[in-house]
Amino acid sequence: MSFASLKENQVKSYAARLEAFGSSQDDQALIGLANKLPKSTVKDKDQVSTLLMAAYRDTASNEAFGLLYELNHEGVLRLIYHHLRRSYYAVDAADVLQEVFFNIFRYPFKFNPDRPSAFRNWTYSIVRNTCLKHSRKAQRNRAISLGAPIGDPDDEMTLELVDEAGATPFQQTSDDEALENLVGAWTLYLHFYLHAYRCLTPREKRALYLVEVDVLPYKEVAAMLDVRVENLKMMIFRARRKVYTIMKRKFSAGQSAVDRRVVSEQVMLGGQS
Repeated sequence: MSFASLKENQVKSYAARLEAFGSSQDDQALIGLANKLPKSTVKDKDQVSTLLMAAYRDTASNEAFGLLYELNHEGVLRLIYHHLRRSYYAVDAADVLQEVFFNIFRYPFKFNPDRPSAFRNWTYSIVRNTCLKHSRKAQRNRAISLGAPIGDPDDEMTLELVDEAGATPFQQTSDDEALENLVGAWTLYLHFYLHAYRCLTPREKRALYLVEVDVLPYKEVAAMLDVRVENLKMMIFRARRKVYTIMKRKFSAGQSAVDRRVVSEQVMLGGQS
């Protein structure tokens, strides 16, 4: 399956712009593919995408990214719908599409144009991981509460959606304060995590990133790092334990500082009285 797809009335205009871009980059391969675009094969269009992505990676050209998006966004959207069919919770495919191309825009240095279909293969992984992320997020955000049994106690317990619109002003204020505290706590948590992550070795960082961010199987990551699966699991375990130890030390130091400040304030207040 190829992402690349253009409507018939768009092909000529796109081919002209692609040829002009290829000429500006002195890229003979792009120029040649642009000339045969109206009758090009799926493999040819895949190669166009790979060459455009490589050009964007090397030059940060907005024109290259725009041509890449125009050629592939409809095909990527179809693939997103395919993945989301298996999601029980509602996920907006347009949001997923936006994040997929945002990741492509943000991480071009991770792209390796080693073969004509490189862009398609690389983007498949981004689509899969992004759909999984949004499905999990939708599941977490699904607010359900167990309602009390109504009528016969032997009847099956029903599930009711939480009525968020019924919140009182006091509840809303309380929720806003709780949210502000939560954001502050998460900011501190992420700050400590970043500090701990920077203390890892380059090999530990890469292993942890591939497993926890890219959500790749252990077997695939082990092959990429040229280690046995058992060794990779031990590496991940040690990296997580190192992160946990450093963060625990940071939080303990922070709590001690708070305790000392509270005691100091109480002493000062006692002296004033």
